[in-house]
Amino acid sequence: MVNILELALEIAVIAVLYVLLSVSIQRKLGNIKRIKEIKKEMNMHMADLKKAGSTMSKDEFAAKQKRITTLASESMRHQIKPTFIVLPIFFLLFYVVLPYLFPASTTPQIKVLSYSLTYGQFFIAIAFVVGILSTILIGIYDRMAAAKAERTTIRQPQPAETAQGAAHIDHSKPV
Repeated sequence: MVNILELALEIAVIAVLYVLLSVSIQRKLGNIKRIKEIKKEMNMHMADLKKAGSTMSKDEFAAKQKRITTLASESMRHQIKPTFIVLPIFFLLFYVVLPYLFPASTTPQIKVLSYSLTYGQFFIAIAFVVGILSTILIGIYDRMAAAKAERTTIRQPQPAETAQGAAHIDHSKPV
C-alpha cells in the first residue's frame, strides 16, 4: 500500500527542486541586468517618439522605430534563451523520471481540496504555485536590492568632497 502523504511529499519536493533549478538557470542565462537596460532605453525612445513624433523627420522616426524593434528583439532573445534548457528538463522529469519513480499502476490519486490528481497533475500544480511564488519573491528582492544600490550610490560622496579625500590628493602631478 502506498502512503499518499509520502507520495505527495516526494512529488512536491521534486517540483520545488525543479522550480529552484529553473529559476537559477533563468537568472544565470537570462541576463536580467541587460534586459532592464534595454527596457530603459526602449522607454526613452518611445517617449521621444511620443513627444516629438509630429515634428520629427521621417528618417529620424524610422531610425527610432528600428532601434526600438532591435531592442525588443534582443530583450526577447535574453528572455527565451533559458527556455531551451528549462523545457527539456521539465519534459525529462515529467515523461521519464516521474513515471519511473511512480508507476501509474501503483500510484493512487492524490486528493487536494475536492480534486483527485494524478502524480503528474500534482507535480504541475505544485511547480506552478511554487513558480509563481518564487517569481513574486524574486521580484520583490530585486526591487529592494535595486533601491538599496541606488541609495548607496546617491549617498557616496566623491573623494575630493570628503576631508579624507582632500588629504589624499596628489598635488605633485600636473592636472
